[in-house]
Amino acid sequence: MQGFLSYSLHRVDKKGRVSVPSSYRAYLMSKEMNSFVCFPSLLGPWLQAVTPKQMQAFMGRQNPLAAFGGEVEAYPTLICSQAAEMIPDTDGRIVLPPEFLAHASIDEDIAFVGQGSYFSLWSPPLFEAEKIKLRDRALAGRSEWAAAVPAGHADATKMRSDAGHD
Repeated sequence: MQGFLSYSLHRVDKKGRVSVPSSYRAYLMSKEMNSFVCFPSLLGPWLQAVTPKQMQAFMGRQNPLAAFGGEVEAYPTLICSQAAEMIPDTDGRIVLPPEFLAHASIDEDIAFVGQGSYFSLWSPPLFEAEKIKLRDRALAGRSEWAAAVPAGHADATKMRSDAGHD
């Protein structure tokens, strides 16, 4: 299985250093990447982390002529102006800028939350509260989500039949 999976709790030291989960580093290395891009989420008090390739794809969606027209694109400007490339040191640690820690209300502990092709970094108590909301949303929309599984997918029939059972 490849991707950013699991919930991993780590300690942030006084200098803002934290160890990136070894499975996350291994996944990045398997994709020939030694870094990830991190930025404060625009949706709430957490940090979003994506691969460099995902960030390149995002930047490729920008209007390349916007700067010549004096246009300031809100979403790309907010994301790119706050983003930082994180390169783990030889011990697997990164340094999170103070403004990142403040945005996510991270003090001593940090939760790395796998989300498949990307991950997020949270204050553990805030993530626990968010999990309740996410569970309610997931349960409310699970029949729609299960129905969206491609028909040719090997598990599509099973997922659809499981959708109606707890």
